Amino acid sequence: MKDFKDKVAVLTGAANGIGLDLAKTLIRQGCHVVVSDLNLEEVQARADQLEKMPDAKARAIGVACDVTQVAQIDTLAETAWAHFGHVDALFNNAGVGGGLTPAVKTKDADLRWMFEVNFFGNWNACMAFTRRFSDQGTPAHICNTASENSIGWPAPYMAGYNATKAAVLGYTGMLRMELPPHISISLLCPGWTQTEIAKSGARRPEAFGGPKPVRDAAPIEGEVTPYPVESVGAYTVEQIKQGAFYIFPHYAARHLAEERNDEIIAAFDAQQTDVDDWQAHDTRTFFTKMLAANQAKKDK
Repeated sequence: MKDFKDKVAVLTGAANGIGLDLAKTLIRQGCHVVVSDLNLEEVQARADQLEKMPDAKARAIGVACDVTQVAQIDTLAETAWAHFGHVDALFNNAGVGGGLTPAVKTKDADLRWMFEVNFFGNWNACMAFTRRFSDQGTPAHICNTASENSIGWPAPYMAGYNATKAAVLGYTGMLRMELPPHISISLLCPGWTQTEIAKSGARRPEAFGGPKPVRDAAPIEGEVTPYPVESVGAYTVEQIKQGAFYIFPHYAARHLAEERNDEIIAAFDAQQTDVDDWQAHDTRTFFTKMLAANQAKKDK
């Protein structure tokens, strides 16, 4: 998507943090925004604030949506299309954190809650909008928010959270290979960022164990601090315009990816030798040939 002017974007998890910064960037560029999060009054207030920004060039509405509920995702989509007549982008940003807990002490309720929001909520919103974008037939874009935790292992005691974000990376990469040409997709992998994710436990539903104590917010001063949230929105939108799949707003995450990738390649080099017939056993080669054969049958 080369231009967001006069487009319509739906953003989940947009009452604060990265989602809100993305909404600010988009409305400044003339893109109408649908701000969604759990609390209706909060998202309506955010929409009002966005429209009143001195440099706002589009409209905003707020729609409550709990992404763990498929029916609410459908209502979010239906409301957006009914209000604006079309939707052109989904910023799939809702996410929660489970705190710093050793894997063996992670409670089942915490793990299931993180997966329901970070993975299943992301997946279900993506699929709901993909179906509608396919039917609409006009250029559209999906931006799934993952994390630096998708491409590396920043710290111990985050196994559950890391697993949810790795799952987002896995399915987004596969979906990229399946989408029709008019739908593009990207994976946003921010580094450590000043957001309110530490407070997400306070809004955990009873179905997943009820509210949790609020964790201390990340430090904003000191020798090591998170990146400001304002470093994400404009950068992400620009990278989407450039056609990027992986979007890395923060350089600090690079060493995590490099460390992981170097270890993987080193293991291959230590355990395997180069062979000429590797494509005879290659999964991608097999599926490419199978899909081509199926298409040839259809074309007859």
